[in-house]
Amino acid sequence: MDKLANTSHVRQVFVRHAFRYWMGRNETYSDSPTLIAADKAYVENGGSMKALLASLLSSDSFLYRKDHALGN
Repeated sequence: MDKLANTSHVRQVFVRHAFRYWMGRNETYSDSPTLIAADKAYVENGGSMKALLASLLSSDSFLYRKDHALGN
């Protein structure tokens, strides 16, 4: 379990799931910069969930999201 927990792939899956939860949708290719920045914030802050969320919630993907229920 420790080996898995310390891999970049597992960390990126975690970041991707956080993205999906907070954005309410799956990521697209155009969300790549947001995911990269969120992963970087998470790593640079010692695995801080606060840093990860701050990065996600201040990203263009979040700030300029469209309401899919309205078709916008």
